[in-house]
Amino acid sequence: MRKRKFYALKKICSRWLTMSILLITIAIIALGCSGGSSSSAPTPAPSTVTTTRDAKGVWFIAGSAQDRLYDVFEAMGYAVATDRLWQAETFRRSARGRLSEIFGSTQLAQDTLVRTTGYSDQELIDGFASLDAEAQEVINGYVAGFNRRIAEIRATPTLLPFEFSAVGITSNTLEDWTYKDVLAWASLLSRNFDPEAQKQGQIENAALYQGLVAVYGAEQGTRMFDDLRWLNDPDALTYIPKPLRASSAHKSTEEKRSPLMENPPSFPDMREVAESMAEMRSEIDENLKKINAHVKMGSYAWAIKGSKTSSGNPIIYSGPQMGFTVPSIIGEGSIRAGGLNISGMHIAGLPGIVIGRTPHHAWSMQVGHAHTVDYYMESAAAMTLHRTETIKVKGAADVVLPIYRTAHGPVVNANPVISWKYSHWGHEFKTFRAYLDLARANSMDQFGAAIELVPVSQHFTYADRDGNIAYWMSGRDPVRPYGEWRLPQGAAGTSLEWNSGNLIPRSTDRNTSRGYYCGWNNKSHAGYANNSWNNLGYSFGTFHRAHVVDDYLSANNSLTFTQVRDLALNIATTDSFGSGGNPWKTVSEYFTAAVNSDPTPARSAALALLAAWDGHFVDGGSGSWAAGTNRADAWMLMDAWIKEVLRLTFEEIAVPIPTQNNQVLFNVLIHGLRPGGVDNYYNWFQNADLTAPQTANTIIVRALDNTLATLGATPWGINARGIIPYNHAMLGNVWNMPFSSRSTYAHTIEYASSGPLNIQSMFPLGESGNILGTSPVFDANFFTMTDVYDGFVYRDFPLFTQ
Repeated sequence: MRKRKFYALKKICSRWLTMSILLITIAIIALGCSGGSSSSAPTPAPSTVTTTRDAKGVWFIAGSAQDRLYDVFEAMGYAVATDRLWQAETFRRSARGRLSEIFGSTQLAQDTLVRTTGYSDQELIDGFASLDAEAQEVINGYVAGFNRRIAEIRATPTLLPFEFSAVGITSNTLEDWTYKDVLAWASLLSRNFDPEAQKQGQIENAALYQGLVAVYGAEQGTRMFDDLRWLNDPDALTYIPKPLRASSAHKSTEEKRSPLMENPPSFPDMREVAESMAEMRSEIDENLKKINAHVKMGSYAWAIKGSKTSSGNPIIYSGPQMGFTVPSIIGEGSIRAGGLNISGMHIAGLPGIVIGRTPHHAWSMQVGHAHTVDYYMESAAAMTLHRTETIKVKGAADVVLPIYRTAHGPVVNANPVISWKYSHWGHEFKTFRAYLDLARANSMDQFGAAIELVPVSQHFTYADRDGNIAYWMSGRDPVRPYGEWRLPQGAAGTSLEWNSGNLIPRSTDRNTSRGYYCGWNNKSHAGYANNSWNNLGYSFGTFHRAHVVDDYLSANNSLTFTQVRDLALNIATTDSFGSGGNPWKTVSEYFTAAVNSDPTPARSAALALLAAWDGHFVDGGSGSWAAGTNRADAWMLMDAWIKEVLRLTFEEIAVPIPTQNNQVLFNVLIHGLRPGGVDNYYNWFQNADLTAPQTANTIIVRALDNTLATLGATPWGINARGIIPYNHAMLGNVWNMPFSSRSTYAHTIEYASSGPLNIQSMFPLGESGNILGTSPVFDANFFTMTDVYDGFVYRDFPLFTQ
C-alpha cells in the first residue's frame, strides 16, 4: 500500500516538474520576444570607437559619449600593446615576480622581494572583485585590447617584437594578459612612485645611530644622530606658502630634547642587516636598469594664476622625471569617447591617463613625502607562514620561497625579524577609480575628492578654465602617536601603532594670494613636521633644488605662455647634489665672509668668478642651455669647493654613514653656519686633529685652496657637460642627448574660460617601442620625438575643440 502511494506521488511530482519547466521556458521565450523586462540586460549598442594616429604615431581614440568604457579601453590596450608589448612584458613580470623565468638568476632578488611584499593570487582575485563595475570594465577592456594584439602575433609571427625571441619566447608561448597582471603592475608602479615604499631608511638610521653611539658614547652619539637626521627645519621651502616667521638672530641656549634623548634605545645590532638590505636594493635597481625595467619618479611643476600672467589666464606646467629608458617609460595619447575627454601621458600596462588635461582642468604629479612605511622589529613567534611560492629560474633549479607575515605585514628580514607595514596596503587597487574620477572632475571639489583615492604620495598642482589654481599632496599618512619614528618600531621601547584608516588632515591649498604653486619634490607645508624617514632624498632643509623655481616665479610677473614653458629649460640647466638647484646662493654670504677675512689674489679671483656667474652649469648663457657642451668654470669651482668643505667638515666621523647623501650633509653644514632655524647639537667644525682647521671660516678657506690646487689652470669645464645615454637592454646604446636635469614628459596648458587655449608637450624618443625581425628593424615611430624633445622645442597638441 505504501509502495503504491509512493509511486503515485512520484508520478504527480514528475508531471508537475515537467509542466513547471515548460511554463518557465514559455515565459522566457515570451520575455525575449517582447524585449524583456526591466531586469534584462540590454544588448550593447554597436561601438563607434575608432583609433587614428598623427604623424608622430601618437594615438587618438574617438567615439560617442555612449560608447562603453570596455570598448574605449580595449582600443587603448590594443594601441599600447602594438607600440610597447615588450616593455609591458618586463613591467608585468617585474610586478608578478617572474623576471627570473626569462633572464635567469640576476633577477632573482627582485622576484623574491616582489613576491614577499606583493599580493598573493587570491588577494589579486579578491581585490578585483572588490572594484566597482566601471573599474572592472576598464581593466577588462584594456586586457582584451592587449590580447587582441597577442592574437594577431600568434596568427602572424613576424609581428613578434625581437626581444621576445631573444629570451626564448615564441608567438605560441607568448602569454595572454589577465586582470591580475594589471592589478599587480598598478600596485608595483604606485610603490615605485611612492617616496618610502621601496626604501629602508629606518633600518639604515638604526645602523647609523648604533655606529655613532659605539664610537662617541650614548650622549654625544645621540646628539650627532639628531643633527644628521633633524626632525623639522622651519626654513625648508614649501609648496604652500609659509606664514611670515620672525627669524632668530642667535642660537638658543636651551637644549631641545628629541625622543632619542628622552629614551635611549637598546636593540640588536642592525649594521650588518642595514648593509645587507642596502646591497640587495642596489643589486635589484642595477639589474632592473639593465633590462630597462627600473621605474622611478622625481618631477617639477608649477601652476600660475592669471594675476601673474600676461594674458590673465592660468597656466600650468608639469615635468615628471622618470628616467631615460629605451623605449621611454611613457607615451602620449588622447581619449574622446565613453564620456571621457582627456589627453596626456600614459604608461604601458596601466589603463588610464596618468598626467593629463581635459576641457576643464589639467594637473601635474611629483613625488610627495607622506610617511607611508614603518618597519617593525618583532619576535619569531609573531611570524606565520602565509604561503609558499615557486620561482622558476632560467638555467637553474626552481626556488621555493616561503612567505611569512606578521600582524604588521610581510616579513622582509628573518634575523632579526623585521616586518614592513605600508599605509597603502589594500588601497592600491583604487588607482583605476581614481584616474577615472580625476579625468571626469568638473570642479576643484570633485578633483579633490578623486585625490582621496590616489594610493601613492604625490604633489598635485592644478589649473582650470574657471581661473583656479590649487595644490594637494595625495597619499595615506596615518596619525601617529608621539615617539621615535626615525628608527624601526621596537628599537626604542614598546612598538607604537597606527591605523591606516585614521589619517592626518590632507595637505591642500587653493588660489594662493602669491599667485602660484610650484615645487621640485620639496616640502608640502610648514606644518608637515616630519621628513621622509625612509628616504634621505626627502630630508627637507634650508637648501633645496626647488629654490630655483620659486626664485624665478617670485621675481617675475606678467608671464607669457613661452616664459612659463621655458622655465623648465632654465632650471634643468642647474645642477647640484639633488640633480638640480644652485647651492651657492645659500652659502655665498658665509663663504664670501670667510674668504674676505683672509684674502689672497687667488681666493679673491675665485669669489669674483662666482659673483659674475648666472647660476647655470652650462657655459655660454641662455643661448647655450639646450645644446652647449661646456660647463661653466664658476659651476666647476662651486661644486668642487662645496664638496671639499663637506669633506673637511665631516671627515672626522669614524663610522660609515649608510647611503651617504651630500644634500643632507650640506643642510647640516648650513644649520651650523646660519643663525636661527635648526640648531646643531654638535660642533661639526671642530676636529680631533689639532693641526686641522677648527672653525667654519678656516675650513672654508682651506677647502678653497685645496680646490684651486686640484682644478689647476682654467678653463675647467671644456666638453664637460655630459650626455644622457639611451641604452637598449640587448642592442646597447641607440641614442644620446646633452645632459640636463630635465623631465621625461612635459606639458604646458593655458586655460581661458572656454577651455585650453594652448597645449604643448614633449617626451623622449618616440611613441613606439617596437623592434621587429632578427636584424632588427626599429618601428617608424621609434625616434619621431627626438627633433622635438632633445632641443626643448615642444610641439602643439590638438585642442579639445579640434
